Amino acid sequence: MSNARVTAIIVSYNSVDTVDASLSSARQAHDAGVLECFVVDNASSDGTPAFIAAAHPWVTLVESGENLGYGRGCNLALRRVSTPYVLFMNADAIIDTGDILTMLRFLEEHPKAGMAAPALIEPDGSLQGTRALPTPLHILAQAAGANGGRPDQRPIHPGGPPFEAEWLCGAVLLADRLLLEELGGFDPRFFLYFEETDLCRRVRAHGRQLWALGTAVARHAAHDSAAKTQKEMYEGCIAEFYFPSRFYYLAKQYGWTVAAVTEAAEIALLAGRALGGRIAGHPNSRLAQRLRAPVFRAPKAWPQS
Repeated sequence: MSNARVTAIIVSYNSVDTVDASLSSARQAHDAGVLECFVVDNASSDGTPAFIAAAHPWVTLVESGENLGYGRGCNLALRRVSTPYVLFMNADAIIDTGDILTMLRFLEEHPKAGMAAPALIEPDGSLQGTRALPTPLHILAQAAGANGGRPDQRPIHPGGPPFEAEWLCGAVLLADRLLLEELGGFDPRFFLYFEETDLCRRVRAHGRQLWALGTAVARHAAHDSAAKTQKEMYEGCIAEFYFPSRFYYLAKQYGWTVAAVTEAAEIALLAGRALGGRIAGHPNSRLAQRLRAPVFRAPKAWPQS
């Protein structure tokens, strides 16, 4: 029987081009007795399950039979995990054994810490950051052009000291398994995007802390997986999933009326900026992009899986 204290959960969907690097790095931790690994494949059509079965037989492969989305896919594996800690990883993320151990030791030494994320280096050398949990005012400030229309972030610098955060990126995220069980895992209604935001909020409401650990470092092997879908994009996200998830997050935290008013006000602010830009001779495409995406729509309610 394995003495591993961490189980990695990776959800794959047409990830044959990226998952090998992720699993090869995880294999080193597995061989060191640190890590077990589940890959939940959401009905990939590019041969991902066959590739994993052939190239990485040490992995526990779970074929969902349908595209469950990210959170439901994670929940499917989470029910089978017995280690004290769970490492959620994107299929294009890479983290070395020593960095996993650094995160593990931090959670073990800080009982109030419920989840932790490492410094994450993107392919272009930029750093993933932490930020405040989104609120209606944050969304409207971005629509009005504050900070260039982007959320304020605090980068997690490699080698930097740990600091407490409100939100952590879900690309590489180590969590206390018993805490996840108490919270019921991810909210299954989030198909893609905001599932980790909702989880971060619930962890903090449960009295536990989120920590950013520059003492551990991970890397993104690729950053264009969403763009490969050839779907309409908005700020690097697939618009048809991003906006319903955001609307549901707002409705869940602030009520359906506030969610609807926020989206209406956002569109009004974008319209004002578009008009001002046209008058000034500087066209702005954000309004057109926003109107091509879903408005006042939440994801459908999925059956529990």
